[in-house]
Amino acid sequence: MKSSSGSRLLVLAIICLVQCFPQAQSQFKTAGIKTRQYAPPSGNLQLSSNVTESNQTAHNYGWSTFVPAETYEGSAMPPLYGHYVQPQNTPPVNRGPEVVDEIALFINKTRSSMASGVCYKEVPTASLLRNSGDKFIGNGTTPDMSQIQVCCEGYERNPHIYRRCEPICADDCPNGICTAPNTCVCIPGHVRTTEGKCISTCPLGCGNGVCDEHNECRCRDGYKLDPISRKYCQPECNPGCAQGHCVAPNKCECLPGYRQAADGSCTPVCDRCDNGKCTAPGHCTCNTGYLKVAGNCEPICEQPCKNGRCIAPDTCECANGFDWDRKTGQCVPHCDIPCLNGVCAGHNQCECKPGYILDEHQRNICQPHCPQGCPNGFCSAPNFCICRPGFIKSGIKGRQSCQAI
Repeated sequence: MKSSSGSRLLVLAIICLVQCFPQAQSQFKTAGIKTRQYAPPSGNLQLSSNVTESNQTAHNYGWSTFVPAETYEGSAMPPLYGHYVQPQNTPPVNRGPEVVDEIALFINKTRSSMASGVCYKEVPTASLLRNSGDKFIGNGTTPDMSQIQVCCEGYERNPHIYRRCEPICADDCPNGICTAPNTCVCIPGHVRTTEGKCISTCPLGCGNGVCDEHNECRCRDGYKLDPISRKYCQPECNPGCAQGHCVAPNKCECLPGYRQAADGSCTPVCDRCDNGKCTAPGHCTCNTGYLKVAGNCEPICEQPCKNGRCIAPDTCECANGFDWDRKTGQCVPHCDIPCLNGVCAGHNQCECKPGYILDEHQRNICQPHCPQGCPNGFCSAPNFCICRPGFIKSGIKGRQSCQAI
């Protein structure tokens, strides 16, 4: 009798436990089935696929499926969010319809189409051997070289899966996915601005504006609706922002190679552009009358500047000791004292005419020269003597001499 009463009490206790504490019922139904859900900040992201995997893999990576790193080349990427179930022999538990999150599907689809970021590099085969005495023929272009996998430029190693290379984005792509080096793809509900930022759109929000009752973006003063997406407001610059970006109302940020001028416009920058105009970054266009020589704009003189240099189109600057002669259009030598019976051949240097020689004491005077000399007289012209008083010329013409009277 006591045994029967005890059995009834035990059954009543179990029924009460099941009905009064539904949590216990849930735990009882899932006994032996350990699940792990990864809940991202965006909401309850759940996928409809049920994939069997070990506890250890799920604990390390949190993926619903895992492709070994050796086979990953970018074509088969595990989904980002989901859940997994341990191997079991018990019949499946009836569950309600699972919610498929749009963002989760977008993330998985985007990641599955990303490039692997894996490149190949040749290194000496000897550097891969543990013992220097080992002999191994490499798989490179030569037997002593071998190909190894490395992350391409702009990619880095995944800290959890060493064989996987992830793209690097400088700003970590807020509200987006980094699909390639410094390339972001915005998640649903966000739009990419001209600056490359992913911002929310109505009804979540409106950059530089507010969402109206029709879930459309209404811009603040100084901003206008983006003409392409019409989902956010961008600053407006009048009369425009050529060679730059409008970063605020009537404020331009110039592109690389340009700088802001006094009027607010963006002008190209050249290291040196004398006698010309900088028409593009590092490119100088010479003015009329100038020619580019060794990267500089040099003036052109149709007549060569002898004894001087061309300082402007068809304009010569004479060297020191020379003067500009308008008649000849040349730089002629300058002598402080005019040359007698000669011409100025250099700065204060006279060049005598034929039949004359330079005076030894006065360098600006050229004296007539008589090769035979003029005894009892003096040379008054080239090879012509005049006798002194008391003397008279005698002899054949050309060989005359002064004889005493």
